[in-house]
Amino acid sequence: MAPAVLTKKKNVMKCSQNFSVLMLGLLLSPMLPAQPDSETMRPKVEAMAVGFLTEELELDVEKAQVFWPIFNAHKELMEDLRDQKRKAQIELAASENVTMEQFNVLLEALEAVELEEVRLRSTFLKGMAEAFDPDFAVRCIYAQKAFQKEVRERFESRMSPEDRRAFGKMGRGPGRNRR
Repeated sequence: MAPAVLTKKKNVMKCSQNFSVLMLGLLLSPMLPAQPDSETMRPKVEAMAVGFLTEELELDVEKAQVFWPIFNAHKELMEDLRDQKRKAQIELAASENVTMEQFNVLLEALEAVELEEVRLRSTFLKGMAEAFDPDFAVRCIYAQKAFQKEVRERFESRMSPEDRRAFGKMGRGPGRNRR
């Protein structure tokens, strides 16, 4: 065979291999997550919370042994309540053509969950004040808010500018723009 024919044959084979690899990549790309989902991020955020709160609240070993069981029990209760609240909000948002009585029942269910949230937060802070002192309970409030702000800022910093603008507008419908 002539060298030109061999070169042409190699180019065709190389082209078909590249095409095969490209097609395989296109077929498998939807299976790869663009961003980690909340289940894979949860342990990382929880570890970050432990470090952040330990530092912010200046927890030594003795304080940590008292603080973390109270905090973790509170966190579990609040997560359960958040699930109930989400369910009540979805039921209320999905309600169409309901009577005033049905609307009131849905609204009361949401209010009950929100009131329970306030009661649980108050119980947690009173427990912290009793276990440590009132100043520590106040520092817990600010440490939790600072952590939430830190997580939000880290999340936003990883977003593209377009996504960041859209994220900032979430929850604001027409006529509810910031000024």
